Amino acid sequence: MAAPPADSLRLRLYGYLSAQEVDDYLAIMSRFTDALLAEWSSQDLVDHGLDIPVETVEARCRYLADHGNLLISPREVRVTSIAEYQRQPARYAVSALGARLHREVQAFLAATGGAREVPRELLGLVADGLVALADGPGRHPGAADAEDLAGVVSTIFGQFYEFSVSVTDFYTYIGSVLTRTDLDGDQWMGFKGLLLDYLESIVDSVRRHSPTIEAALVRLEPSLPALLDRLGSEDKAFSRLYDASPGAEGIERARGRSRADWDQLTEWFTDDRTHGSGARQLRAAAGQAVGSLLGNLKRINGASAHETSLRRHFLKLAGWFDAATPESAHVLYTSAFGLYGARHLGVLLPDELAEAVPATASWWKSPAAPVPVSLRERGDRNPRGRTVRVADHRGQKQRLLAASRAEADRRAMGCAELLAVGRRLGEARLSPAATEVLLELLGAATATMGPHRGEGSATLVDHRVALWVTPAESDLVIRGDGGDLSAHNLDIVVTSGARPVWGRAAPTRNDALVVEDADVEEEGTA
Repeated sequence: MAAPPADSLRLRLYGYLSAQEVDDYLAIMSRFTDALLAEWSSQDLVDHGLDIPVETVEARCRYLADHGNLLISPREVRVTSIAEYQRQPARYAVSALGARLHREVQAFLAATGGAREVPRELLGLVADGLVALADGPGRHPGAADAEDLAGVVSTIFGQFYEFSVSVTDFYTYIGSVLTRTDLDGDQWMGFKGLLLDYLESIVDSVRRHSPTIEAALVRLEPSLPALLDRLGSEDKAFSRLYDASPGAEGIERARGRSRADWDQLTEWFTDDRTHGSGARQLRAAAGQAVGSLLGNLKRINGASAHETSLRRHFLKLAGWFDAATPESAHVLYTSAFGLYGARHLGVLLPDELAEAVPATASWWKSPAAPVPVSLRERGDRNPRGRTVRVADHRGQKQRLLAASRAEADRRAMGCAELLAVGRRLGEARLSPAATEVLLELLGAATATMGPHRGEGSATLVDHRVALWVTPAESDLVIRGDGGDLSAHNLDIVVTSGARPVWGRAAPTRNDALVVEDADVEEEGTA
């Protein structure tokens, strides 16, 4: 007979979770996992506060040992007969996989079904740690202290793992709520606050720190092999642990010690044309959640005119029927459905007929009620006829995508034009696309100047374009195809991100500027 595969042997560890005596198994496994290097018999477990008979504990421990959760400890005893050896109590110890599984079970049982808080501050700590590593010991890992280097890497990956897991759990909760169709007004308002306030803060945190993390990972890429080698081969403690396990089949490296861990971190923050980065997927999922929220709002607003889900109300009514007496059940039925005994039959009539025949009229003398043909001849309400063809929206989607790409290209051309003009805005004639980008940046930059009219700046999120504004003694006139723009007592310069060095405290429009940007070369004096 062929041996079972390794996966099936591991899945046997979950057997006690579906057994009828699961409470006993959980109590026994909790005693073993709460102690270190515990080697107990069934009597020892009872002495440690387990309120189960010793014979029952022994049977449960043997079951757990057969499934791999516990290990039968080897013991050396002196006996005079086989019968005496068999009467010796067996001692058990928890297996490595059994302890790990039970800790996961305890965490799962302690988890609630609601939303999980996302520690947004961890993303900023990850960015600071990567920047410090890339600018410090990450450049020359061979010269860095191995223990300090391992501490920095472990901190970075521990913080990132906690953040990514909490984000996954939070979005899973949102997905479970979005599938509900019975949200009332109060529940919808609470969920709206969760999406528009809390979820938006998470997306903003990712958007703010992703460029810094991506740039630090790019700087770390050349020295990453040497860093991993420093964390592995020159770590004396790990070498002893590796030598203690033949074949290293039982060694599980800490996070950040393998190339796969760094690739996973890079993929989360770097855009991939095939799958997209984790940050982009997070932003897309947030947009999808808001769209579903608006769909629920449309359903709630149309509840007065359209048929909606009454599941919550029917469940409440069913609870009333379950707790009612036979006499009160008849009264409840009459009040809920408006139906009485054989003396009265409520049928929906046309308006003109309903006005002519009062509800108290006898059905024997009243005119016949109109019954649909399908119900009268076939006894059902199933619709007949040809099914309406589903509308094809592919053409409209393609047109919208083409319009979006054209708008993105137009915006990119406007940004490139502004970068080419630089500080010579008063000498050039801007196109409509460049004028739109300039107005967007100028409004944001002047808002940051403050009441004392100090220096202001603004940057674009999707392009490397920065606009700088400072007070001047003269006006600046910017000409464009759509008209002229006059900036009173302001001087404006556009760079690719670096801050310009002004020649004087209050420069004029004709003063020359020195721009600290390797991509822009200007002639003149500061």
